[in-house]
Amino acid sequence: MKREELLLKYAEISVQIYHKLLDKVLADSAIVSFDGGNALFDFRGEHTLPLNGLYVMLDKSVQPKRIVRVGTHEPTSINGLLPRVFNHLVNSKNRSILRKHIGSSILNGNPKKLSKWLLKKEKGDAATENAVTDYIEKHIEVAFLPVGELKALSDLEKYLVSAVATATVTDVGLIASRADWLGNVCDDPTVSEYGVWNDDYVKWHPKDEAELKKMVRTVEKYI
Repeated sequence: MKREELLLKYAEISVQIYHKLLDKVLADSAIVSFDGGNALFDFRGEHTLPLNGLYVMLDKSVQPKRIVRVGTHEPTSINGLLPRVFNHLVNSKNRSILRKHIGSSILNGNPKKLSKWLLKKEKGDAATENAVTDYIEKHIEVAFLPVGELKALSDLEKYLVSAVATATVTDVGLIASRADWLGNVCDDPTVSEYGVWNDDYVKWHPKDEAELKKMVRTVEKYI
């Protein structure tokens, strides 16, 4: 299969994976949203919260809800899924790339504050941190994909982040649904181009047909 054909096939498969993942987490996962610093749980098909696996962040301000970030915890961090999710809500931009990206989008047009916000060793100012938390509470809810095999987390995260990002710039409906998305003005061009609050793995593509088949097998095992 030629490279161009492979990429077209991958784009097609990515759209299918995106919708399958969205349907699965909306049907089977408990949903967590935030209000006033408190977690609100909507237990749907699943009556417990997974301890290990991936989290799927949804933009609840659009309909249908759109996947805007996929992430996980370190495979060596046993039972680390929920602490990782709450880290995005209550910690600082230096502990959460999600918060850093949202903050840089909020500060678009304010180069002085933005340059300070982007410094790794600089503590985020309270006003911007509060604005990030407020945005998360108003726009984001979290669903989960349980994965018991910790060694599978890294590959699965890579595949799903790439598939979601690829689908977001491929599917006409997804392209339209991000028209007013805050991340369109994010300082990180990967975020603004691909429409997700991820930067790692976003541009990953299978190098050949064998790798594409491996990716599909891995994803189908869990969704």
